[in-house]
Amino acid sequence: MNEEQKIYGMTRMQIGILVGMAGILLLIACVGGWFVLSNSNPIDSAPAPTSTPAPTVTPMLAVSPTITPTLTPTPIPYEQLIPAGWKQYKTALVEIWLPSNFRLADKKTVNTTAGFAVPELLITEIPSKSSAYNMLVGVSYDLMTGDSLDEFLDAKFPSLPYQARISDRRTVFVNTVEARRIVVEVRINNIDFNDLVYVIRDGSTVWYVEYVAQINEFFDNLPIFEQSIKTFRTVKY
Repeated sequence: MNEEQKIYGMTRMQIGILVGMAGILLLIACVGGWFVLSNSNPIDSAPAPTSTPAPTVTPMLAVSPTITPTLTPTPIPYEQLIPAGWKQYKTALVEIWLPSNFRLADKKTVNTTAGFAVPELLITEIPSKSSAYNMLVGVSYDLMTGDSLDEFLDAKFPSLPYQARISDRRTVFVNTVEARRIVVEVRINNIDFNDLVYVIRDGSTVWYVEYVAQINEFFDNLPIFEQSIKTFRTVKY
């Protein structure tokens, strides 16, 4: 009766040892499971680094401004401006060239613009049978007043003689020199004339070079007048 009671062939002590070992195994399993779960928890895991793309910088090229040079007209040698067969007319102050059908005017020739400025040179066409009046080329001068050539002309031209009217006025260049080109329509003794006037400033002096012709001859001779003005120049010493 004092023999120790056995359960499933094991003593109470053996069963207690077995239960203790099972409890230790269960505790180890629980601790291991906790470690596994803690490592896989998304709350405690470090966030994956986010790569921020660097902005692309487009290089700016410095564009140099386009500079258009201001070209100064190259003067043509004076000798090349004189057509073949033309004659020179010269005083102590100026010179000009015209075709051979012109000559210096005699003292009897009436200069219709003599009261407008100081006359320096008067040239007339050799008399022709086709015209009752011959063409005239006159060079005269005046003293510059005012601040500009246009201001000077605005004050000067209201005193035009006879029945005169300005039909054209513009700025031109005579051999690179700025000038004014004026066409005046004049009526004298019931005959209509055109007076082409080039006004050129030379320091304190204003030069007038005039080409006067009856209106029916004026436009036929206009190319000659426009070539002749290129040969006008003041005499330099």
